[in-house]
Amino acid sequence: MNKEIERKFAVKYLPENLNIESIVHITQAFIYRDKLTLIRIRAIKESYPEAKQVYIYTLKTKGDIEYNNNYDIGKKYEIENEISKEEFENLIKNKISNIIEKTRIKIPIGNNLKAEIDIYYDYLEGMLTLEVEFPNEELANNFQKPDWFGEELGYKTLSNRKLSQMTKEEWQLKVTKEFIENNKIIINQFKENYNLKIK
Repeated sequence: MNKEIERKFAVKYLPENLNIESIVHITQAFIYRDKLTLIRIRAIKESYPEAKQVYIYTLKTKGDIEYNNNYDIGKKYEIENEISKEEFENLIKNKISNIIEKTRIKIPIGNNLKAEIDIYYDYLEGMLTLEVEFPNEELANNFQKPDWFGEELGYKTLSNRKLSQMTKEEWQLKVTKEFIENNKIIINQFKENYNLKIK
């Protein structure tokens, strides 16, 4: 069981000559939730550096993690297993959330850390976020974000679980118009400067 420690940010701008490590398209939904536990399923289609498809069943639990009112750092225990396409298709019939679709672009940022930029679609179009996962809480707490990172978004209102329960109108009330407009600029830059075929 791995401990997942993450921080979530907006993207202020794209620096020049990004070193893109991988690009995947993710289709996901939640199939179970209680006070401590979430179960999520994902279909992950990688388009770069190679084409491949996998299906993942993930259990997330808070377990014995102590929480306070600081939602900047997301902390959970996580267990992942690969499942078959048929298992994924059967499980998603029992989803308890909206289906989320997004493209994830992974970018190394030094110190063995990586920025994962998520570009969302359908009812979440206009949402773009960046997450960094850390090996321990000390690194997460002491992280000095690069200048191209925007404001810290945290997990209180904009976690994927909460987004999966919202309508388009509901999540747009949680952010500013400037946030959405800036995201559109960044998405267009990915398309034009990096020739990315984003959905």
